[in-house]
Amino acid sequence: MPVRFYLAPFLPLNVDDFSTTPLAQPDVTLTEGDIAFGVFDPTEGDTVPITATLHNDGGLDAGGLTAAFYATAPGWREWFIGSAYVPGVPAGLTATAVISWHTLGFTGTVPVRVVVDPYNRLAETDEGNNQATAAFNILTRPDLVVTDISLSDDEPVVGQPVTVTLTVRNAGQTDAGAFVVSTSDGVTETYISLIRLSAVSSVAATFTWTPTAPGLYRLFARADRDDAVDEYDEGNNDRWQEVYVGFAGSILLDSGNPAADPPYTTTLGYGYLDEGTRIVTCGGDEPEDTLRAAYTDTLRYRFDHLLPGHFYHLDLTLRDCDGNRAEAVYVDDTLVVPAVDLSDHQPHRLSILLDPAFYTDHSITVSLFETHGLDAMVAEVALHDVDYRYADAGGSNDPEYSASHTGRPYGWLDGEPLTTWGSLPYQTVRMDRADADPGDDPDSELRYRFDGLDPAQSYRLHLTFRQLSGATVIQKVQIDGTDASPSFNLDHGRTYSVTLPVPSTTYQDDRSIVVGIVRVDCANSEAFVNEIALEEETLHAGDPCASVLPTPSRTIAYGSVTIGGAPAPVGTVIQALNPRDEVVGCTVVGQAGQYPYMQIYGEEPPIPGMREDEIVEFRVNGIPAVATPSLYWRDDQTPHQVNLTIGSTEGQCTWLQPNWNLLSFRLQPPVPTVEDVFRSIEGRYCRVLGEDGVYDCELDPAYRTLKELHPGLGYYVRLTSTTGANLRVEGASLPVTTPIPLHTYWNWVGYLPTATLPITVALQSIEGHYLLVLSLDKTFDPAHPELSDLLTMEPGQGYLIRATDPITLVYPAGGAARYRMQAVETPSDCAPTPFFTLVYGEARINGRPAPPGTRVEVLTPRGEVAGCAVVRQAGRYGYVHVYGADSSEPPIPGFRPGEPLAFRVNGLPAIPSGRVTWRDAWEPHAVNLSVWVRSVYLPVVLNSQ
Repeated sequence: MPVRFYLAPFLPLNVDDFSTTPLAQPDVTLTEGDIAFGVFDPTEGDTVPITATLHNDGGLDAGGLTAAFYATAPGWREWFIGSAYVPGVPAGLTATAVISWHTLGFTGTVPVRVVVDPYNRLAETDEGNNQATAAFNILTRPDLVVTDISLSDDEPVVGQPVTVTLTVRNAGQTDAGAFVVSTSDGVTETYISLIRLSAVSSVAATFTWTPTAPGLYRLFARADRDDAVDEYDEGNNDRWQEVYVGFAGSILLDSGNPAADPPYTTTLGYGYLDEGTRIVTCGGDEPEDTLRAAYTDTLRYRFDHLLPGHFYHLDLTLRDCDGNRAEAVYVDDTLVVPAVDLSDHQPHRLSILLDPAFYTDHSITVSLFETHGLDAMVAEVALHDVDYRYADAGGSNDPEYSASHTGRPYGWLDGEPLTTWGSLPYQTVRMDRADADPGDDPDSELRYRFDGLDPAQSYRLHLTFRQLSGATVIQKVQIDGTDASPSFNLDHGRTYSVTLPVPSTTYQDDRSIVVGIVRVDCANSEAFVNEIALEEETLHAGDPCASVLPTPSRTIAYGSVTIGGAPAPVGTVIQALNPRDEVVGCTVVGQAGQYPYMQIYGEEPPIPGMREDEIVEFRVNGIPAVATPSLYWRDDQTPHQVNLTIGSTEGQCTWLQPNWNLLSFRLQPPVPTVEDVFRSIEGRYCRVLGEDGVYDCELDPAYRTLKELHPGLGYYVRLTSTTGANLRVEGASLPVTTPIPLHTYWNWVGYLPTATLPITVALQSIEGHYLLVLSLDKTFDPAHPELSDLLTMEPGQGYLIRATDPITLVYPAGGAARYRMQAVETPSDCAPTPFFTLVYGEARINGRPAPPGTRVEVLTPRGEVAGCAVVRQAGRYGYVHVYGADSSEPPIPGFRPGEPLAFRVNGLPAIPSGRVTWRDAWEPHAVNLSVWVRSVYLPVVLNSQ
């Protein structure tokens, strides 16, 4: 700025030093709030206007100046994004600096800094307030990513429609417009168009893919196939997944038939490998009649495209029709079937479940190795993809059943895992323990469920059992509540395997079965299994009756047959067995509910068969059946109608004391012979008495008049051991209300209810028609209940009822919850026998009524106590069972016919009111007893000091 000095008069002027101080200076400032953006939440790449408001807080106008703008990109340094020239900022006023910012490369929260006069060209009062920073949010562009490829079946087969689900995610913060999602298997592309996807969200795109050939595929998936969406990252739209496709169905090779037995090629994926083979014919038109033979000891076939997650049956028909061969089977050089003797020239059919370890590489080589003979040959080779489901019960591979599981659901319904017996598959166990889960009662049954069975296929069950309880466990298997196996014993420490067919009727309608493992011994809990598997069958079982050998002697049976109350379906197998467990007759149901004439052959050594008067055991599909009536074999060549039924059998356990017991049972055993019913105490009894017969193990069977035992009847049985035993009877439950006809006088009656009942309630149907009821050691007299000590009737016990006229006993249905039970203890030191009489009467001591608790005993002439009771009502005793002697070994003391009865009261001899002699009459005798006790007074001398 020019400065001029004037002096008057006009004299010369020299300026040696000069300085000026302005009276005011500009001060241009801005703050964060002075920075404004013209767009809210823009997307990366948008152009955003930025306006900075500049304030001149000084007293002097600010001339032209520059405002510079900077932004910091995430992960990078600060970048210059533009500048604006401001002509000036008047003192005390404002001016604006404006730029347009192209935001490409900037996302998230971006710091934007504005600097005024960045090069300090303007002298200001304060040079430290020329800049400010404001944060600005920029949204990312759409970013489409295929995050997952999932298949409805990870191991599909040829021709199987597979649902392919692509999960597409927009990882950007901006909505994506319409785009195309596609998938390709390298040959065929499938796509879905016009998908729109919001910011930071995912969508599932589903396709149906049907592979047309086996082998390895690579499925490619692409989001935004046509690049319609401007994305943050265009390089992450693709994803791929490898899928191996297996062969479909079954491969059936009729070896030796050129039209159905091709050589192996990689394109075909199966066939025989050996060159120079030949064809052998056995003279027939069936597949088993043509053979492919090698010129060496080995014949090989190869199969490709197996899936490690599938299970396969290798079915072979081995045959030799002109030599004396034996062949073994190898898979990938591992022996799977030892040598099979083919010298009978008959077809030998094998079905082998392959271990998945063989085909982890998707291929197997099958070798037929000649162990004896000239060269290897085979008649048929087949490979089947089968349904096989396995559970390591109690182990890591033991699925819980859930209907929501995809595929074929299966698994356990109850029980708990236990590994205390070991950790290997045959050692781990699933067990239904007592009260572990009250909702799954009864605890004597453990259940597994299998869904999705094919009604057109056949199945079998495999179960493994091993237990270390220290005792023998008895179990059986049921399918849908119907017995699928007889009961079997499981000894401590031994491993048992059980294989059972699954009746097709159990899954024809609902395609589902429930397998029950049931304890049928005397335990109420802890049913268990170690391994269980369901396996589809591919090999026809052949003639189920082929093992029966005819003989000239026979009888014939026919009749109705039901399974679980329904007519047995066509194809049901009926077998007749002798007591040696040999099949001696067989037929197959051809009309539902009826089995045709079945020849039951007699024994002709060495051919097994029936012997005269032996009972025939019938089985339906391998399950012991209840036969009505029982059939005793005779060579009469005559048809006999015998109706058969199987269903859900039960077990009933009754504790037997040493010596004599009076018992009954409520189940109808399939084989009602004494030996079969009492099999659980075999060797521990010898004599059994029934109302109409006697069984004695020491008698010739021809003289045993008691052959069968039935529910609803009472029986005496003597246990010969010195310890008690549990009698376990198996059979079909008889309805509680089954009528039991009684005749006049004594009836040996069984007890059908499952719960204990007051005797007056249990016998209410015959009230007024009976005089006495006797158990093994107690009596009920309806006319004198005060003398009676038999107040309840219990399951497993037998009773003697004296009826006044013919009447029908019908036990009441229902339980005993609403009844109050009373029990009377009977002295246990008198050994009962089936031979007895009864006494009762008054009991007095010194002329006064004997008090309750007084003990009354009846003695034989040898001083043996053969009857005892305790006074319950003052002055009266009874009824007392006075037992006769049993001379069988070991002998039981007691009375002999005609011997007089002697009495004792509280250990003192008693005077009876009359003389009574013993006889086995079961009739009550009134005998009053008197005891006189003389008091003796002794002097007492006291020594006082």
